[in-house]
Amino acid sequence: MNDSLFTNGLDYFLISSAVTIILGLIFVNVVRVVMNRFNRRHSDRYTKNQYMFQTVRAIVWLIVATVLIRQIKPLSSLGDTILGATSIIAIAVGIAAQATFGNYIAGFFMAVHQPFKVGDIIYIKERDISGTVKEINFRHTVLVTQEQTEIIIPNTFMNTAIIEDMSNANYSRLITLNVAGDTDIAALQKLINRLLKKEELVNKEKEAKLTIKELNKDGFVIQFPIYTDSLRDFVLAKDSVLPKLYKELKKNKIKLY
Repeated sequence: MNDSLFTNGLDYFLISSAVTIILGLIFVNVVRVVMNRFNRRHSDRYTKNQYMFQTVRAIVWLIVATVLIRQIKPLSSLGDTILGATSIIAIAVGIAAQATFGNYIAGFFMAVHQPFKVGDIIYIKERDISGTVKEINFRHTVLVTQEQTEIIIPNTFMNTAIIEDMSNANYSRLITLNVAGDTDIAALQKLINRLLKKEELVNKEKEAKLTIKELNKDGFVIQFPIYTDSLRDFVLAKDSVLPKLYKELKKNKIKLY
């Protein structure tokens, strides 16, 4: 009864399935070893290589699944369809309209052009999200935030979003203050820089230049940067600086609104 389900009998199906799966595993592992060795020599291509490896692995297991399916009589026509060149094109066109294929294509272009890489710290302005790139796979990009949580973002969004790569050693973010119109801006500039120079995590080689962003009926909207070596250092420095700055402003009778 069982033999009638398989083209060459159950025993042949079991043996050939085992051999096919083992060969697939061997091939995938060989590709993985080669990729890992190449990554160690060319670390700048890690993101691209990992994405290529995922693509090769998916193709290998698709072939393995197709070979197995063709040996099952009720499904053999499906296996032939998958292997048919014309049908593959038709399937690809059909899938192209789907979000999954869109995410794959977006991830492919990110892996090739590498606007950012695994390990980079990036900031997505539209969603006010920042974090370290942990992985770029077929469907999404995974970010690890400062709080050590993971954010999973579809590749189609990442491919069109405005992204700031913050991995360089001169990381900075602007702090905004609203001060009264009678504020002495020059004195405030000196106060801020004096305070920042006392902070261990702040890059003291760069002066935090104060700029007036806006003037309105209540006073000035001003901004100044905090320079650090990483996103983590910025978060820690900001949490330390702002309470101290508030006390200094109050002490110097600089009013906030």
